[in-house]
Amino acid sequence: MNRMIALWAHPRSRSTALERVFIERGDFEVFHEPFAHMAFDEQSAIPFDAPDRRMPTTYEGIKTALRDARLLRHVFHKDMCYHCVDDLKLDAEFLLEQQHVFIIREPGRAILSHHAIYPQMPVQSIGHRALYEIFCRVTRLTGKTPHVINGEEFARRPEHTVRTLCDHLQLDFLPHALNWQAMCPSQWLPWRSWHRDAEHSTGIDTRHTCAFDEAQIQANPRLAGYYAVHRPSYERMNQFAQQG
Repeated sequence: MNRMIALWAHPRSRSTALERVFIERGDFEVFHEPFAHMAFDEQSAIPFDAPDRRMPTTYEGIKTALRDARLLRHVFHKDMCYHCVDDLKLDAEFLLEQQHVFIIREPGRAILSHHAIYPQMPVQSIGHRALYEIFCRVTRLTGKTPHVINGEEFARRPEHTVRTLCDHLQLDFLPHALNWQAMCPSQWLPWRSWHRDAEHSTGIDTRHTCAFDEAQIQANPRLAGYYAVHRPSYERMNQFAQQG
């Protein structure tokens, strides 16, 4: 049977770079944030470029699209748990038919990057809290701790991180997938404005991996409040991150 791998993320976690690795592998059908189509449309306040009219806009419809794709080949989908957290928590069957990978990034750095693109972002869209809820749900269902990647460690040691992930998923490590031609994959078109740096990259961006200065976010009371809400979830998940 073909496999389905889910990469669960929060915005600005470096998840798109890891998704690009799977695009470059060439042995998976890759879906970019399919459940965003149930959370947003072109009328939403969030920056939205070009909705994919082929993608259903309900949880059940999107789930069916992923399952149908799996009938033909292996499937990899990257998404944000906050897009569909309530549905996911109730859907043990769907969770159990996938292999789950979680990626996290220091919330202060992620919040500042998110705010630069979408200043009106609501607190739930920071995403760490919903991510932790699904992490706990998968842990309870499977009796095993899911694989967790810290986005800063991914940037510091991309080859090591991807090799470790491939070992965990029992996939061949394909070195060529760590480099690519600068372009916008078709999967990114609905959210292209969010991925300009990734679009112009030719590999994993190893910049900005120094320790985060919390003073940068405490200067903005609203963002500091968001940070206080999501930081505990990050700390809990980071205990399980594969940091070598």
